[in-house]
Amino acid sequence: MTGRWTGRALRMLTVFCAGAVLTGCFGPQPPRFGDGVSVPSEQRRIPLTVPPGPDGSWSLLVAKEGLIGQGRKLARIPQEGEKGVRAPVKGWTAALPAEFAITSRLPGRPHSAVPLPYGIVLIGGRTGRTDPTAVALADPSSGALLWRHILPPGSRVLALPGTTGPAIGAATCSGAGCRFTAWDVHRGTRQWSRLIPGAYRVLTPCGADALGGREAAPGLCEPLVIGKDRVGILDEETHRPEWIPGLRPPAGTVDRVARFSYRTFLVTAPVRGSCRATVLAAAPPGDEHKGWRYDFVWDQPQAARDPHTGCRWNPSLPLNTAYDLVLPERGGALVLDPYFGPEHSPRRLAEGAYVVAADGRGSPDLIRAPDRPDRPLDAALADRKRTKALGAGARQVVEGLFQVGRKLLLVGYDGAVRRRWTSDCIAFPAANSAAVMYCDDRNLVEVKPVKTD
Repeated sequence: MTGRWTGRALRMLTVFCAGAVLTGCFGPQPPRFGDGVSVPSEQRRIPLTVPPGPDGSWSLLVAKEGLIGQGRKLARIPQEGEKGVRAPVKGWTAALPAEFAITSRLPGRPHSAVPLPYGIVLIGGRTGRTDPTAVALADPSSGALLWRHILPPGSRVLALPGTTGPAIGAATCSGAGCRFTAWDVHRGTRQWSRLIPGAYRVLTPCGADALGGREAAPGLCEPLVIGKDRVGILDEETHRPEWIPGLRPPAGTVDRVARFSYRTFLVTAPVRGSCRATVLAAAPPGDEHKGWRYDFVWDQPQAARDPHTGCRWNPSLPLNTAYDLVLPERGGALVLDPYFGPEHSPRRLAEGAYVVAADGRGSPDLIRAPDRPDRPLDAALADRKRTKALGAGARQVVEGLFQVGRKLLLVGYDGAVRRRWTSDCIAFPAANSAAVMYCDDRNLVEVKPVKTD
């Protein structure tokens, strides 16, 4: 496989670099939670203007952007600037119309929100409808609605290529095909509209239909157009699909898609009753490895049973990590190299265990199980001693800091619990810093690691 890095090779390189950092090859390291010499130091308290839901979290929580949303409130947490690094970010809280109340954690579904660089896309919903009823864009600097459009029944909201820049669009499919409509992100004016005959479904690799857990590379986010016997990529300039030679969708309803590791992935929803599903990993023309297919019985232990299929299935849960593809197979999740698939050193987790993808802020991909604390998916990173004090269900906030219910526990490399305190919400990494935020009654509290003398 000349010229390609496999997930395993990249992972080993990451471990090597991490080891070099930990051994001090690159000079003194900044304070970190759990390094054995640092303690949490309170930096600031700000009013909690958007209370979390009953489970202590928010339907919208984008830690790296400082965005939280629940019900009819949306807020950006103010961020302090750093000279020569970043400018301060002003905080705000906005009231939302009932149609755009944020209650869903499934991006692109009714009552969900999707932050983008140019604004926050709000997906509307109404009683009696299970599909999106409207789409709006909220100003990223204030939360105010910039524009709104009513959607016809059966619509899916997408990020689309525009004629003069990025666009927000919708695809509505019927017996005649799929109709695309794109609106300018800034003004909300219609840029283009096109009917694709023969298409019956449109899915996006970078939105609600993605596998999750991995950010797609630039140029790999164009919507996939699914036909009865072919799959195409929507062209940025012509707004027509470029059909992929030799690629036929598997039997069933294609529900998730992705494009990475020189593969186009099509994942079907589990079949009602049997819960059987298929993953098809198609290779580009001329690739030395011809791709792969895997059929399995879908079972996600962390998901509730879907009322329509009877399967433990939640399409919002990620199926991939930074390096691996994780298939929720009955009897134990299967961890695969996405390029080679099941023929190349697959790894099966214990029954009931599942993978929590890294948040991109330094924490590794984790294995979570009901009877033990979180632990790294990669055994080469599992060098921290664990302690029984964590107990079952310990959730890693950042490396060295865990949350068990309302308890926050700072754990050193020797496994000792060095500090305990409580939080009234799910703690999360603060935006653009090494700090962590938690709730104390009606306040958000930011703490960061500071080395002791």
